[in-house]
Amino acid sequence: MLLLASGVVLAACSTQVAPTASLPKPIRLGPSGSQFMASFPHTPTTSTDRLSGVKQPQYGVGVVSDTTYVSGGDGPPEMDVWVESLTNSVPPRRVNPFLRSYLATSHGGRIIKWLGLPAAEIFVPGCDPSGQCVGIIGNLVVLKGTTLFFVFTHQNNENEAQEEVRSFRIIG
Repeated sequence: MLLLASGVVLAACSTQVAPTASLPKPIRLGPSGSQFMASFPHTPTTSTDRLSGVKQPQYGVGVVSDTTYVSGGDGPPEMDVWVESLTNSVPPRRVNPFLRSYLATSHGGRIIKWLGLPAAEIFVPGCDPSGQCVGIIGNLVVLKGTTLFFVFTHQNNENEAQEEVRSFRIIG
């Protein structure tokens, strides 16, 4: 997951601000016990991977499975959600660094509460490895017990990216 998220280089580039687009109606997705709702710009495709569950020593937790919902392509508009099943609860003193590790950026992000749950978010210009910048990347990562939700969006501007991320709700 970290390698996938870090495939998009997030650098400081200028972007144009455009009017906010209205979002499609949120849809309900997710495995039993880890369901969520979100507005996707296109019908998402779903894939599930079984992972090793090997614990990362710096966080004391591993990932057992990953279900991914992908909507979009190589540029705006795009919305993806990963639902990861963890081996165990993240130790309290490691929660913030663990959440930030999913942001895959040197910008740091913000630690927040998302509907009462520990979370981190960031909105930065979306740039590829060549330095070409298009739109804004938004990330939200939310921890609910032994389930981690990672939301990735690539939108034309920051307002659209924030609106897309704000459409995400955990419902089960």
